[in-house]
Amino acid sequence: MVWGVMTQGWWFPVMASAFLIFTIVIMFIAGTGQYGLGEKGTVDAFVNGASSLVGVSLIIGLARGINLVLNKGMISDTILHFSSSIVQHMSGPLFIIVLLFIFFCLGFIVPSSSGLAVLSMPIFAPLADTVGIPRFVIVTTYQFGQYAMLFLASTGLVMATLQMLNVRYSHWLRFVWPVVAFVLIFGGGLLITQVLIYS
Repeated sequence: MVWGVMTQGWWFPVMASAFLIFTIVIMFIAGTGQYGLGEKGTVDAFVNGASSLVGVSLIIGLARGINLVLNKGMISDTILHFSSSIVQHMSGPLFIIVLLFIFFCLGFIVPSSSGLAVLSMPIFAPLADTVGIPRFVIVTTYQFGQYAMLFLASTGLVMATLQMLNVRYSHWLRFVWPVVAFVLIFGGGLLITQVLIYS
């Protein structure tokens, strides 16, 4: 997979096909043999695994649809033009810290990290060019913002775990806010360093 992406230019359609082929091969190996799952057990395991991805797939598809409407309706161009006029004279460190908090807040609205990337990167990556920041710094900013929000977002994983442990969400927030603050402060420091080095 890594070889195909780096040397052959594979992208999502080929990668998805490769994952499907790998899955079929693994299903065949896991289903056969003396201690294998058997045909029914293998198919049930595949269906259970795939069912957990349906929600994520819907969010990514919806985000891609919104992105398509924004591009075809030239709405993203309008947003970019307006935003670039705001950030044009902004310093790189200030821009990157503001963007970190934007990604942090967007992570609460769009809990899917892939869906948020599909939705936000086509707008924020060109804004980085306006300020003169390399695009990989924007990706790092996105990762820090998303990572800090992972502790707070009311996603299925967080809420289900709190329910199993009989912990109230308000108690969880009191416990976890220092970690979130550390991630934001530490990430902000690293991002400012990146901006000062690479801009």
